[in-house]
Amino acid sequence: MARLLHWPMGLPENFREPLSGPRSIGSGSNTSIGNFTQTVGSPFGAWRWRFQFANMRGQIARRYRGWITALHGGANATRVPFCDWDGLDFEQMGVITTRQAWRLGQPWSNGEPWSNGKNWASSPPQVPVARPSPLNGTEIWLAEAFWGHRLGMGDLIGFFPFHLGLYEITQVFDPGHYRVWPPLRKALTTDDEATLRPTLAMRLENEDAATAPRDAHFISNAGVVLVEVFDYYVRDYFTD
Repeated sequence: MARLLHWPMGLPENFREPLSGPRSIGSGSNTSIGNFTQTVGSPFGAWRWRFQFANMRGQIARRYRGWITALHGGANATRVPFCDWDGLDFEQMGVITTRQAWRLGQPWSNGEPWSNGKNWASSPPQVPVARPSPLNGTEIWLAEAFWGHRLGMGDLIGFFPFHLGLYEITQVFDPGHYRVWPPLRKALTTDDEATLRPTLAMRLENEDAATAPRDAHFISNAGVVLVEVFDYYVRDYFTD
């Protein structure tokens, strides 16, 4: 069986580019007797991204090259944690805080940090799913909590627990009722929650889809091209 790897901790991603989006199968048009033309099409497809990384040396360079080797040219997959660099601000998320407080994180309820002196890391609040949606569905319903009724076209979300997928809002029907692309990789229930920090499963597009050029100083201009592995494929085939 294939493996599902973790993204290397601290890997310095500094560029990303979506290389494909919705495509259409069976697209075309029909013209009526009254000369009215209706176009038809079924959107489908999967995420395909190029990631590039800042200069690396030392331990992180070793972890990067080991990760590339372990992906085996696409035979194995990796978790890709996704943070939208153009995502919602604090007010839009329904959070009252400052940049400094967000960066420093939160202590325990008694005001104490962990034993290593670090606080809990700050993260956007989750929003409950308000209504179920089927596998391959394109409409979702979120509860009126935090940012659940504040999304618009282009916002990126995911779901948890145990849900591998990244979804873009493409239509707002009503506050909390949205159309998403791609179609849901897993059915949603009211026990699920939406997150602004989704995780994808992806694999190398091919054996030439990763670079790690090293000069005398750094691994520089390193990058990968990754393609999505659907949630249900991961559970069937990427279990080692």
